Amino acid sequence: MKELNKREKIIVSIVAVVLVGFLVNRFELEPQSKKMKQLRKELASLNEQAASIGPKLVDFNRLNSELVQKKRQVAELEQALPQKAETAEVIHKVITQARSNGLQVQQIRPQKTTVLRTRGGKRGEFRQLFINLDFRGGYEQLGDFLAGLEQQPFYVKVAELHVSKREKREQRLEIQLKLEIVVRS
Repeated sequence: MKELNKREKIIVSIVAVVLVGFLVNRFELEPQSKKMKQLRKELASLNEQAASIGPKLVDFNRLNSELVQKKRQVAELEQALPQKAETAEVIHKVITQARSNGLQVQQIRPQKTTVLRTRGGKRGEFRQLFINLDFRGGYEQLGDFLAGLEQQPFYVKVAELHVSKREKREQRLEIQLKLEIVVRS
């Protein structure tokens, strides 16, 4: 190979420097600058999302507190609804209430239980039960008994009430009572 003169060496050196510069730019700087542009776009997008999260976070907190409040209201309403109970259990509670208030139970006649239907005609989750009771006692005892029924875990409605005395001088009343009771199925 022929040795290059000084001028050719300078030209080759300049070409080599330009080539190295081109290669560095092409394979190092361009990918990094593209990556930098992409990262800047992602950063701008994240900043926009962060700015929009503030109001959304306030909405989320408000919705979450409303949800907690609604859950509490549902729990309160479920406690207010009649509890599940079998017919025998309901009758037992009514008789126990009557006896604890000093009434003498003479006769108990439960009638057929009816499953209540919803407005759409579907079977509901409540049952209706009628109970006919005959007992003896005074007005005050009857009032205490009815007040005690209001505290029971089922809905109670007095459908019929007949009060009479066997004899005029007798203190005790003959009481016939028809109760309408609604419990969960």
